[in-house]
Amino acid sequence: MSGGRTRILLVDVLPETAEDFEAAFGEGTAFGEEAELVHVTATSVLEHTEGTPGERRPAVAVVGRRVQAPVGLIHALRPHPADLAAVVVATSATDSRLTTLPILFPADLVRRVPDARADLLPQTVRELLESLSRRRAETAVRATAQRQLVAGTVISRQLGERLLGEFLSQAPIGALMLDDDGAVLAWNRRASAVLELDDHGSLRRPLADLFPPDARATLRQHLDTAREQSSPGPDVVFERTRSDGTSQAMRIAPQKVTDSEGRERVLVLAEDVTDRLHAQRKLAERTGHALLSAEVAAAMTAPGPLAERLHRCVRATVDRLGADRVCLWTLAPSGRPEPAACADADRTTATDLLHPEHADGALVGRIADRQRPHLDLTPPGGPPPGTGRPQGSFAGYPLVSGGELIGVLTLNTRLALPGSTLSILENIADQVAVGIQRDRLLQRLRATTEALEHPLLPPRLPELPGFDLAARYHPFGSGLHIGGDFYDAFAAPDGRYVLALGDVCGKGPGAAAITGLVRHTLWAAAQHTTDPEHVLGLVNNALRRQNTPFCTLVYAVLEPPPDPAAPSGTSGTARVRVASAGHPAPLLRRADGGTELLEVRGPLLGVLDELHHPVTEVELSPGETLVFYTDGFTEGAGAEDRREPEDLAALLAGHPLPTGDGRPADRVVAALVEDAHSWWGERLRDDLAVLALSHLG
Repeated sequence: MSGGRTRILLVDVLPETAEDFEAAFGEGTAFGEEAELVHVTATSVLEHTEGTPGERRPAVAVVGRRVQAPVGLIHALRPHPADLAAVVVATSATDSRLTTLPILFPADLVRRVPDARADLLPQTVRELLESLSRRRAETAVRATAQRQLVAGTVISRQLGERLLGEFLSQAPIGALMLDDDGAVLAWNRRASAVLELDDHGSLRRPLADLFPPDARATLRQHLDTAREQSSPGPDVVFERTRSDGTSQAMRIAPQKVTDSEGRERVLVLAEDVTDRLHAQRKLAERTGHALLSAEVAAAMTAPGPLAERLHRCVRATVDRLGADRVCLWTLAPSGRPEPAACADADRTTATDLLHPEHADGALVGRIADRQRPHLDLTPPGGPPPGTGRPQGSFAGYPLVSGGELIGVLTLNTRLALPGSTLSILENIADQVAVGIQRDRLLQRLRATTEALEHPLLPPRLPELPGFDLAARYHPFGSGLHIGGDFYDAFAAPDGRYVLALGDVCGKGPGAAAITGLVRHTLWAAAQHTTDPEHVLGLVNNALRRQNTPFCTLVYAVLEPPPDPAAPSGTSGTARVRVASAGHPAPLLRRADGGTELLEVRGPLLGVLDELHHPVTEVELSPGETLVFYTDGFTEGAGAEDRREPEDLAALLAGHPLPTGDGRPADRVVAALVEDAHSWWGERLRDDLAVLALSHLG
């Protein structure tokens, strides 16, 4: 294997990155004597990594952000645990392609660092250098041990110097030689230090005896596996307790070796990885807590019934924290907590978990009364019988949001509850409390919205003999929006029918109040006369009196067809008198499918003190349809992204002619609404209201 200082190959890195490495690994630094900095390009780096993987001069390649194909370059470098590792700078352009690296290479060979955290590159390279050094030391120990055994070194009852030689004795990693039964024959100084071995009590002692009873069978099997194969066995971490009572994690890597007489032995490399294992567990714990918090947040903000979302929360908490049972309690109308969602480690059905015996109901009641957490971190066997709780620890947190008690979160587990777990439980309790309160607020808002919107639309359209009358109303939003669009249709005392469709400026409760004012003024005015000039004048006066925003409106009066005994040429034709107050032009679809815009114009309502609205008279023959609509159909995504009324006319002209089902108006309004949603999609930011009248004849 090639020797020399480990090289750090800076592949097309930025100047500022190169400066960071000079500061960390240049001459005169702590790492300067161990590593050599080499500046290379993506095209020349392969010249510096030639040779057989595992036998090359050790190197760590730093692939900069300017490399166009980093994944291909890493493959060409052929990373190897003994002599080559790499770190790649990930940019927004290459990050998606670099996601395959963790699948192809372990983290101690290839890592990626986000471009925004380039300051982490020197530290990442240090970690890779340590990994290379450790792997090279292990390989050297195995090779030297095999050479000495083949050379005829005699196994002795003395310490490792007599068996392993000076090199292995001074190796930075623990080395032990075992006999066929797994007993310790010799060890080096490092193994003596980390495993607390001595010449009197450790010689000929089974290695497995240095570990807890529940780990010995697994360790023996691990050693037996090494005897059955020529290559090094897998690295496995076993935990033990030191003589001072502290815990220790040892990485045990066995390999079969053969001495000069053909006897098979087991060389064991032992490394203390306690700090590393604790760091990994801490990272895994933090990652699990972050994922749990994200799952709870996603569940509490997702659509659907609250009970289902609460069950997702407790299920995620049980799975992420390894708890035996987690329950969420909410307050009944009486103020008494009742279980709303529970989950067990054995995945008992949700129905079975909603019984009070699954938690201490009296204790939950006290938590709710005091509105303070209750922690019972007793060891297994601690809680008194009859409490309804399994042995182990218990944690209960009140769910409080905005000073209001929402419920209680409880957790039972046979495990200890460290401070980090208690912190995430408190965080989850806060998230759930806010989520439940938000859900209740949304329910109240929905009820309020429905109560406000209900009087804004007619309870049902009147039935007009010989006509089909249809309407659609789609407010913008998710059901919590009160729009300013409205329509109405009713019979007047003089036998005529009034049709109206309008759009009040603004949204929300303010627009709802104006809408109610306009609708009821229309109805009251039409009880005296349906004359458009009279009715629109009264509506304008009402708006001006209240100093409200303006309103657009199209107002129509339908006169039913004359008696069949009327003179020839007039029977079957209905007259519609139409007036517009700043509203989009109505559409008239003829019996043959042709569609035209009606030129009906007039000033807005609520702006001028005195105004005049011209009246256009339309003859509506059998098979024809008159359509009124709001500007959401033409300006649904804003005035700068609009459609013209001619586009709607073309849409209706291409709509199939009636099929004799008696509902042509209904199919027309459905087609317009469907087209609007299809055209605007997620860009739609306005209400939609449409009213259509078809003459059936």
